[in-house]
Amino acid sequence: MKKILILSIVLIFCNVTYGGVNWLTSFEVAQKEALATNKLMVVDFWASWCGPCKRMDLESWSKEEVKLLMDNYVAVKVDIDKERELSRKYGVNSIPFVFVMDGNGKVIRMERGYRNKSQVMEFLKTYAYNTAYFKIDLINYFKQKNFVTSYRLGNKIQKYALHLPMNVRYDFLKLAGQYFSESERYMKKSEMKDDNGLKQKLELHDIQELLIMKKSKKALKQLGKYNQSKIFDENKSFYALLNYVAHKQLTDGEDSQWESYLSENDIKLANLFLKTD
Repeated sequence: MKKILILSIVLIFCNVTYGGVNWLTSFEVAQKEALATNKLMVVDFWASWCGPCKRMDLESWSKEEVKLLMDNYVAVKVDIDKERELSRKYGVNSIPFVFVMDGNGKVIRMERGYRNKSQVMEFLKTYAYNTAYFKIDLINYFKQKNFVTSYRLGNKIQKYALHLPMNVRYDFLKLAGQYFSESERYMKKSEMKDDNGLKQKLELHDIQELLIMKKSKKALKQLGKYNQSKIFDENKSFYALLNYVAHKQLTDGEDSQWESYLSENDIKLANLFLKTD
């Protein structure tokens, strides 16, 4: 209760209204609110002298249909003149520049330049997803960044992508990829740097991404590069799942040889891969 009260007080002092939308002005506060409310962030990089930014406030953000859609997000305005380091971090070299990010500040979508009401509504509708499915992993990563938290979050988001329509699936897979890349960097800097089983698992996640995108032939080609006897014990069920899904997607009749290696939960997961969109 005390934490909620403190957050509410902070939000009051970090809140400003532009174009009828209540925008936060602190990126860090917006992150915490996004994590707490299972929402993604809409981050608008702007400046007081920016004509197109003012037009968007008047012609896009102020419209009732847009304001209703913004309820699905945590909205934050970033003044590039005041937040130069943050602007450099995200490569903001022209404005307006609008991002959809997760609560850890990882980019899912970018919209550069002026966007009219219809264009704003389109991307707000497209990315209005609740992050409760991977909330715990988002928070764990936010609190402590290491191999375990980044890998688990990448794994969870990659599986989450299976539930999404194809038009946004790739964007969430790229989000998962950002966390996998970080986990690999953390691994190389730790005592796990010589753990070939972990290296192999990360490689298999790249193949899983191909299958999530229905690129079964390419996935099967990658799987063919592995000698089955060289698969580490901890990766054997994962390897079997990927082979099963790849053959099942291709309907070549070769999936049955892998099915015996799969658990009941593996079969349930495989069925998600095989859903039509």
